[in-house]
Amino acid sequence: MSGPTPLNARITTREDLGGGLFILRAVYDSGAHLEFEPGQFVNLGLPPRRAEDESGQTGLVKRPYSIASAPKDAEIEFIIRVVDGGALTPLLMELQVDDRVWMEERAIGKFTLAMLPDEPVAAERDLVMVSTGTGIAPFISMLRQFEPRQLWRRFVLINGVRIETDLGYRAELEAMAAERDDVVYVPILSKPGTDGRWTGLTGRVDSVLAPEVYEAQVGATLEPQHCQVFLCGNPNMIDEVEQDLDGRGFKRHRKRDPGQLHLERYW
Repeated sequence: MSGPTPLNARITTREDLGGGLFILRAVYDSGAHLEFEPGQFVNLGLPPRRAEDESGQTGLVKRPYSIASAPKDAEIEFIIRVVDGGALTPLLMELQVDDRVWMEERAIGKFTLAMLPDEPVAAERDLVMVSTGTGIAPFISMLRQFEPRQLWRRFVLINGVRIETDLGYRAELEAMAAERDDVVYVPILSKPGTDGRWTGLTGRVDSVLAPEVYEAQVGATLEPQHCQVFLCGNPNMIDEVEQDLDGRGFKRHRKRDPGQLHLERYW
C-alpha cells in the first residue's frame, strides 16, 4: 500500500471575512501554473484530525472547491465557509500563511462559459449568474478573466446570503459595477437583522428573478431569447429556480440540445 499523498502547495494569503467565511490563496511547491477554465474546481486535502473521517489510501480528507481566481493569476484563490462538524473546512480555517495543503493539480468541471451556445451572439447575450453563499466563486473567476463585453452584453451577478458579512467580494463587485456598464451586481439578504443598516433587497435569492424585480434592478428583461442563466450553490435553490424558469420558457442546456440554464450544485 502506498503512503499518504504528500502536501504539495503552500498558503500565500488568508483573509477572514467573519462568521466562518474566509479566503485562501495558494501556490504549488513546484511553481507549476494550474491550467483551468473559469468555473472549474479542484480538490483540496489535509490529514484528518478525527479517526472517523475517512481518508482512504491517500491519507487525506479531500473536498472540491471552485476557483475564484482567474487563470491568468499567479495564485489559486478559494472562498470557503466553515461547516460545523465538517471533516475538512475547520482544518482549512486554521491554515496560516506558509502552512501547507494538498491541492489537486488538475482542474475539472464543465460549469464554464465554454458551455455557451452559439446563439445569441455575445453582443446580444446577457449572462445571469445566480448564486448562494460561496457559490459566487466561479462567477468571480469569470469576471476577473474576461474583458468587458468579450463574451456578454451584460453580466448580472445575483448573490443571496443570510447576513451582510456573508457577502464575499462585495467591495470588489460594487467597484466593478460602478466602473463598468456591462456588470450589474445584485446582493440580497435573507436575514438582514432589525437595526435598519441594510437598505438593499431582502428575501430569497429567487425573488430577484420575478419579472418586475429583475427589470427594476437590471434595467432589462429576463427572457430566454437573450439570457443565459447560470445557477450555483444550494441545490434546493437550483431546483426551485429551474422549475420557475422552465415555466417561463427556459430549459436546461445540453450540448446536443441547446438551452438557457446551466447548473452547478454545491453539495
